Formats: sequence, structure tokens, C-alpha cells
Amino acid sequence: MTATQAKSVAESTQQSNWSWVEHDPQEDLEEIFSLAEQLMQFSPLVGVESIEKNLWAGRSILQPQSITMDITGLESWYGGELAMAIEVQRWLTREGRFACIGIADSVGQAWAVSNYSFRKQVSEAMFKIERAESSLADSLNECNRTGIIERNASRKRFSELPIESLRLDIETVAKLHRLGIRTIESLQALPRQSLTSRFTSRLLDRLDQCLDARPEPISIRSTGESLEVCIDFEHPIFLLEELQEVLRESIAQLCRKLESIGHGTWRLVVRLGLEISTMQVQEGSPRAVPSHVIQLGLFQSSDDPTHLLWLIQGCLERNPPQLSKNLGIKHILVQAPWTSAIRWKQNALFDSQTLRYRDEAAKLIDGLAARLGRNQVVGLSLIQDPIPERQTKTKPLTGLRNDGTEQSTERKLRKRPIEDFHKSRSVVPLSDGSWTRPTQLLIAPLKLEVQCDSSEIPTRIRLIGESSKGASASSDFQRMVEAIGPERIESNWWSGPTIRRSYYRIALDSGIWWWIFQDLSNKQWYLHGLFH
Repeated sequence: MTATQAKSVAESTQQSNWSWVEHDPQEDLEEIFSLAEQLMQFSPLVGVESIEKNLWAGRSILQPQSITMDITGLESWYGGELAMAIEVQRWLTREGRFACIGIADSVGQAWAVSNYSFRKQVSEAMFKIERAESSLADSLNECNRTGIIERNASRKRFSELPIESLRLDIETVAKLHRLGIRTIESLQALPRQSLTSRFTSRLLDRLDQCLDARPEPISIRSTGESLEVCIDFEHPIFLLEELQEVLRESIAQLCRKLESIGHGTWRLVVRLGLEISTMQVQEGSPRAVPSHVIQLGLFQSSDDPTHLLWLIQGCLERNPPQLSKNLGIKHILVQAPWTSAIRWKQNALFDSQTLRYRDEAAKLIDGLAARLGRNQVVGLSLIQDPIPERQTKTKPLTGLRNDGTEQSTERKLRKRPIEDFHKSRSVVPLSDGSWTRPTQLLIAPLKLEVQCDSSEIPTRIRLIGESSKGASASSDFQRMVEAIGPERIESNWWSGPTIRRSYYRIALDSGIWWWIFQDLSNKQWYLHGLFH
């Protein structure tokens, strides 16, 4: 690279506006299950890969990352398997998703092809997108990310894939690597009896699932009896006002089905099938367009039609379908993918006041989440981190577990903590009493100018720039009456760049107590909290 090229690269890097977003595993989990529900428009049998207790396929996180779909007998509707895969890819691209698709006779073959056949192509395509040399839509034409395994395919088709494509646990992969076995081809060359003696039968099972297309069950997204209501219109509806009465009747029918089995729904899905008017459609082109999907996750299972209808109306107000005189609603499908038995519990004699408004609180949380968004209705949870501003984290009150089941609302609303917080390991040292931490922690620490004595103990202090409401407004130095410290706080080594601070509790001559610290990397002082 020449000096001119290096300079241009440096300038383009400086001009790029990078935004750093903290990884949220719960958000990823919600997204993949939500995407699985939306993919049901292509097949009714859609599921998320099951996660075992042991980490496999060289993964470092215990969280699903792939979606499985049974398309048996559906490919003829799209003109073949390849045409169906292309249609799914186009839909995913419109949704802003970068995906790889594998089609085979078994889950093992499809998983191996989709996860490990396009690694080099995907890396090149992602680099082009990051450098703005190509868009997500253009990458679909430049990079073929669909692999189809024909029936009775030769074992040579998988010989070059790495052994991680067999979905093996990390310990087995490490042993095979120590033996110099890194591809399926080298693994096939070994006698099966030796593999059984050295490894468990799990290795042979995974090998047969990939090479011999051994069938595997798919844990589909919706199980059991299908609780849904579908209404087709003779003529499309072009106004949302005309939709309200139909929605009210659909929800009422669904709630009657729930009541008949004694269940309430945890999740509600409403699909509005859109269709272009006959007068506007061109000859030979399809009249159907992608459905408008509404997905709701409830904080507490419910079979109340008034409450469910209120939630749907809130979603329609926030994100209505773009109807026009040429585009209308042809049918409505209301589904309850997840249900559970509604349990009634006798209130305790001395705890009835706590449980009195439990159901009302759950309805309020559901309504706010539907209107404002799931990530806007959150609760706080404690985190074991020595840095004060990192000791709490917000989590949505409506969420899913790794296996797709809803989080227990009984634990959130009814149960007490398993053990008292003060009896467990705490992130706050308790040796000097409960007042070692301030009652008010500032959102952003304020810079200070501090004068210290010969022992490096702060004696005089003042704020730099504008002062906060809780601090003194004087620009002159204030004398310290007392300074307790230092308390050394250092971040964990796995949390990124090291943060090292020395904290002091100081009393000013005005009677105000501050919590200040010195950043040991640049020797700058900051005000971090106030004692009241």
C-alpha cells in the first residue's frame, strides 16, 4: 500500500461515524423466535434449533442461532426447491436479514450446508457491505447463499466440510483436532470401532445424521392443538375502521376456545392478509403481497377478549398497515401459539395487599409493551461488577427463555427472592456500614479540580464548568473537612480496557458529602455521587 492510499484509508476511517451497541443476548433470543414465527407464512412447520447442555459445533454461547423448516410438499407451490429458497432469501433481505439456506433430506445435512458451505463467500460479502461497496440487496445477486443437497447425495459432497459441521461438542472437537482430524473426509477414513472406543456413540450418531441423512425430529414453534381463528372476506377491506368489528369477533372466538380448555395465551399473533385490487393487478403477476403481522408477548397469560383487543388496537395505532384504494385486507388470522393453564391461587392472609393488584399490573405492563415496544418496559437486575455504573442492567419484563418458553411471571410477581440479597455475595462492600455508597449516583461523572496534600490526600476541591443541581454552584475552591479513602476499584479483565479508580468519601465545609474518584490512567478527578 502506498503512502497516498494509506492516507486516504485513514481519512475515510476518521470520517466514518461508528456506533457501538452492547450485545444483548435476550434481544437476540427474542429476534430469532420472532423471525421463526414470521417464517410460518412459507411453512406451518417452523422451529428453532434445540440447544443441549453441552456446547457443540465450536460455539461459545448457549443460545440458538439457526431456524429449521419442513418444506415437504410445499416446493411445488413455488416452482421447485430452488425457487422457494430464492423467495425466502428475498423476503429475508427485505427484512434486513443476511442468511444462508441449506435444503436437504435431514436436519443434519441442511445445518451443515447452511452453516459451513458459504463461510468464505459470506466473509467477503460482509466486508463489501461494511465498506459500502455493496448493499444487502446486491449481495444476494453477487453471493449465492443457497445450497441444495439432492436425494441420495454422495458422501463426497460433505467430505471437505470441517468436523464442526457435525454439531459436535467442544471437547470432542478438541480431541479430534489433537489427532490431526479437521475434516469429515479424514474422519471417514478412520474405522468406526476405533471411534466408538475413543469417543462416545454421539460422534457416530452425528456422522450418520449428516452422511446418511438420518431423520431427526424438529421442535416446531407451535405445538398441540392449533388455537386460531381465520376469517376470509368476499371483498377486501380498505379502511381500518371496518376492521374493528371483525377483530372484536375474532378475538371473542379465540377466547372462547381458550376458555373451553382452561388456558390463557402467552403470545398472540395477528396476520392481516393483503391483496391488490383486481383492476390494478397486471396480467400474469400475483395479487398477494406480504402479510401485515402483529406479534404480542404477554406478561401474564390471559383469556380476556377486552384486554387482548386493546393490545391489538395499540399495535395498529403505532404501526398500521399501509392500505389504499387499491390495496386491502382479504383475510384475518388470529393465533395463540403459546398457551398455558390459568392457575388460581388463594391469597395469603398477611400477603393479600401485595397480590391485590397483580392482575391489573400485568395488564398495564402488556398494554405499555404493546404501545411503546417491548424494550421500553423494563425492570432492573443486579450484576456482579465492581464498576458502580455497571452494577445494574435493564431487562424487558416480557421475554423468552432459550428454549422459547415464556419467563415465569409467578417468580416476578408472586415469589420472594430465593435468599436475602444482603446474605449473598454483594458487589457493595459492607465493612464500613450501609453509607459507603451514595444515595444518588450521577448519570455521567463531572470533572473536578482537586488540590492534594503531600500524602496525595485531597484537601480542596471545585467543579470544572457547569455544576449539577445537587452540587455547589460556587466556582471557588471548597475546603474539605474530612476525606475517607482511598478505596481502590478496578474492572474485571474480561470486561474490555482496564478501568482503575481510587474513590473517596469527602465532607465539605458546607456540610455536603460527595463521592469522588481519581482515574488512575489520566490522574483526572471526577464527582460520581452525592450523599443525602
